[in-house]
Amino acid sequence: MKFTPSVKIELTTLLSPEEVRKALTENLQPKEIQTFIIKKPKTDKIFEGYFHEDCFQIQRIITGRNSFLPQINGRIAPHLNGTKLIAELKLPAFVVAFMILWVGVLSLGFILSVVGSFNHDEGSSFIIIPLLMVVFGIGMAYFGFTTEKNKAITELKKILKAQTKQETHTI
Repeated sequence: MKFTPSVKIELTTLLSPEEVRKALTENLQPKEIQTFIIKKPKTDKIFEGYFHEDCFQIQRIITGRNSFLPQINGRIAPHLNGTKLIAELKLPAFVVAFMILWVGVLSLGFILSVVGSFNHDEGSSFIIIPLLMVVFGIGMAYFGFTTEKNKAITELKKILKAQTKQETHTI
């Protein structure tokens, strides 16, 4: 069982591999350094990242910040009468590390609260707070990832005039 949300997708298109490369590079800009200033993107590109040979690592360009924006790692391959795009959408490594730390510390706090309430026979209404914070953190990660994942897949389908062949959710 995985701790973080991720999705593996396969998109098929009638476009040739050369047309897919062209479509992706026309809608891709080099990844910019993150700033803390919220500003509108100054580009007509949809994705940022890199595309080298038949492999790519991209993410959608958005206004503002969203730590749960999926990183899309994939490749293109020739397929019957067209091209197949195989990709995995997952959370950035820093976000995964932070969420593991967050859930770990709060889980420890919950366990210590339970043990402390049994030893002291005091009101245990505060026990629920760390548990609610764990649920909130995990829910926020899944909600933020899922909404952005759907937008990214929709944009890829539009660019490539593709259809979803297979989508595998990993939780």
